[in-house]
Amino acid sequence: MRTFRYVSAALAGALCIGSMTATAATAALGSGLRELAAAYDRGDASLKFKLSLNLHDAAGNPLIRARVLPGASPEQVLAKLQAQGFQLKARSPIAPSLLEGYLPLSQVHAAANIAGVGSLTATHRPARHVGLVPSQAVPLEKADLAQANGFDGTGIKIGALSDSYNACGVVCSTTAADDIATGDLPAAGVTVLEDLPVVAPKDGGPLGEDEGRAMLQLMHDIAPGSQLGFATAFVSEIDFANNILALRSKFGADVIVDDVFYFDEPMFSDGILAQAVNIVSQNGAAYFSSAGNNGLEAWQDTYNPISFAKAEQLLAKGKSNIQVDQIPADLRPVSFHNFNTDGGTASISQHITVAGDAILDLQWDEPFNLGKVQTDYNIYVFDSNGNYLDPNTSTTTTNTSDDNIATDQALELAEFIPNGTIIGGANVGNYQVVIGKMNNGPASHLKYIFENTLAVSERQNAPSSGGHSAATGGQGVAATYYAIPTFPEDFSSPGPVTIYFDTAGNRLRRPEIRLSPEITAADGIDTTFFPPGGGDPDHSGFPNFFGTSAAAPDAAAVGALVLQAAGGSGSLRPAQLYRVMQSTATPIALPNVRWVAGGEAGPVTLSINFDWVRFTGDFSLAVDRPRGWKVHSITFDAAPAGLTWSQNPNRFSVSNPIGPGVGIGSMTRSVSPDSTQFTITFAPGTFVGGDSFDWGMSVFAPIEGSTEEDPDRFRNMKLIVTMEDGDVYTGTVVAMPRLPFNNFTGHGLVNADAATRAVTN
Repeated sequence: MRTFRYVSAALAGALCIGSMTATAATAALGSGLRELAAAYDRGDASLKFKLSLNLHDAAGNPLIRARVLPGASPEQVLAKLQAQGFQLKARSPIAPSLLEGYLPLSQVHAAANIAGVGSLTATHRPARHVGLVPSQAVPLEKADLAQANGFDGTGIKIGALSDSYNACGVVCSTTAADDIATGDLPAAGVTVLEDLPVVAPKDGGPLGEDEGRAMLQLMHDIAPGSQLGFATAFVSEIDFANNILALRSKFGADVIVDDVFYFDEPMFSDGILAQAVNIVSQNGAAYFSSAGNNGLEAWQDTYNPISFAKAEQLLAKGKSNIQVDQIPADLRPVSFHNFNTDGGTASISQHITVAGDAILDLQWDEPFNLGKVQTDYNIYVFDSNGNYLDPNTSTTTTNTSDDNIATDQALELAEFIPNGTIIGGANVGNYQVVIGKMNNGPASHLKYIFENTLAVSERQNAPSSGGHSAATGGQGVAATYYAIPTFPEDFSSPGPVTIYFDTAGNRLRRPEIRLSPEITAADGIDTTFFPPGGGDPDHSGFPNFFGTSAAAPDAAAVGALVLQAAGGSGSLRPAQLYRVMQSTATPIALPNVRWVAGGEAGPVTLSINFDWVRFTGDFSLAVDRPRGWKVHSITFDAAPAGLTWSQNPNRFSVSNPIGPGVGIGSMTRSVSPDSTQFTITFAPGTFVGGDSFDWGMSVFAPIEGSTEEDPDRFRNMKLIVTMEDGDVYTGTVVAMPRLPFNNFTGHGLVNADAATRAVTN
C-alpha cells in the first residue's frame, strides 16, 4: 500500500473542453473550472458527480484559487470577489497575489470579469492512500540504544502536517483520546493548530483518515519525551504553507514533518510550499518531508517536434494507429512530441498501463504564477486502438487542455480511471498519451510524473521526487520496509531534482541539481488503526503503515533525539543536524540505474526492464542463432534473490513473440512447492535459435507480498536452461554496480545511536 499523501490544486474531475482564451476583460478559467461553470449554466445532470471530484463546501461552492494580476491591488480584488459571494479561506505572505476560497458557481463568470483577476482555477478533492503498539522502527533505526543513553526527545517540539488528527470518526477503530489513554500518544496530548472537521462525503470537503495521528504515533515511539503538535495540510495549498509557518511561529516546533503533495507544485522551481520550508529552516526548524511514492514511473525529455502533417503521414503509412484527425479542431496543436529520440521511425505516442486510478502530472521549464509562462502544451489521450478519448465523454480518462499562458501555470494533467480487466483486485487499463504544442513558446524541457500510483510508461525511469520535499532547507526522506532494510521500497521516489529558476522566475545560469532524497527511514510500521482497514503482512495484529509518509516521521523523530543530545532546542542549526544524520546513516547500496538487469545461460539471454513485472511483460528471453539451438525448459531460481513466484498460473503473460512456434500455447508453466523456482517448458521445436518473446509473471518479496520488484532486485537469481538434446547450462542474473550513496536512498538509513553519539563525543 502506498500512503504518500497528495492533493491536486489544479486538476478537477470535470475538465476543460478546449484551450481557453483570455482577454483583457475576462480571466482565464483553469483546471476544470470552465467545465464546472458550463455544466452549471446548462443544468447538466452530471454536475453533481463532477463537483464531487472537487473540493467544495456544503452548499456546493467549489474551492477556487484567484490569481491577482501584477499592478492590481489584492485587497481591492478581494473586496470585489467577496461582493460576488467569494468566501476567503487562505492567503499567504509568500504569494500575496494568490487568494483561495469558496465561490458560487453562479458567480464564476462575474468573478472572471473583475478587473485585476488573472485566472480562476478549481481545486481537486484530496486523494486518500492510505503505548499498545511498539514501533519496529525503534530497533531498526537504533533509537532503542539512543533511548537507553537517556535521549528520548525531552525538551524538543515536533510538528506534523498531514490530512487530519482526530477527524476520522467511525471509519477509524480508535480516536485520539483512545491513543492517549493507551500511551500511543503523549499523556499531555497533542497541540492542534488546525484540524479537519468530521465530514460526511455528501457534505463535500476533504475527508480525514487521521494519517497525521498515525505519524504522531510513530514519532512518539521514537521520541516519547517530545512535545507534539499538528496542523492539517489538506484544506488548501496556501493554508498548508501557512500552517508550516505557524508550527514554527506559534507552536515553536524544533522539527517539522509532512507527507502531503499538491499537483501544481513546480517541478523546476521552488513553489510556495518549498519557500515556506526554507523560511522555517532559516528560522531554526529542521524540516523532513516524504520524498514520494512514485518509483520509476516518471518520464522526461527535450521537446522533439513533429508537425501535424507529418503525423498524418505516419498514420497513412501504418507507422502509428493514433487517429490525429479525431482531435477537435480547436485543440489541434502546431506539432507533436516525437518520443522516439533514438532515431528511426517517429513515434508520437507513449504507451501506458495503469492499475486503478492514476494521475499524470506534466510540466515544463517555465515558472508558475509570475507572469512568465509563454508556452502552451496539451495532453491528448487515446485508447490502445488509437481512438481519441474525449475528456468530456470518456468514462475512463479525463485531461486538462488549458491555455497555459492565460492560467500562468506550466502544467497539464490527465487522470486515468480504468474500467477494464481486473488483475490482482485492480482495474487495469492500456492507453496512449500524446503531447502537443499549441504555440511556438520557448520551453522545451518536458517532464511528467505519475503521482503515488501504479502506472508504467513505455519510456520512463526519470527522477520522480520533487516539489517541496526537495527544498534546500529540508530533507527528503526515502522509505525502506523495516523487515527488508537492504532495499528501499520499490515505490520510493528517486532523485535528483533539477531546478531551472529562482523564486522570482529568473532562469539560473546553470541548473541547480539537488540530490534528494537525502536520507532513508523505515516504513511498514504498526499503528493502532492506520490505515483504516489496512493489511497486516507481518501478522502482528495491527495494521502496517507503508509509504514515505511513514518514513518521514521516523526520520523527524530521530532528528529530535539528536537535537536533545546536542544540548536541546536551538543547539544545532537545521543544516548541522542534517549533516550529522547523513554522516552517521547506514548506507543502503544500490545502483543509480536500477531498471536494467539480465543474465545468460548457454545460448539463452534473459533481460529484465521496468519495475512492474506483473502486467507489462518486462522479462525478455531470446535464443542465439543458429536455429539449431532447441530449448526444452528454463528454470528461474529466485531463492538467491530472496523472492518467490506466484502460484497463480493466470499471472503469466506472453507478448511480442518472434518465431513461428512461439506463443503462450506452446508453453507450460510450473512453480516449485516453496515458490522459489519457476519453470517454463516448451513444446518440442517451438523455442529455437533466433526466437524471442517478452513475458510477465508476479514475483513477490514474500515477507511483504509486493509484486513491484525493480530489476536489480533479481540480482543473483539463477538460470537453468535445459536443451532438447539434454545439455544443461546455468547462469546468474547481474545488475549495475551498487553505490553507497545513490539517488534512491541518499546517505542511507538514519541511525539514532550513531547520530546522538556523534554530537555528544
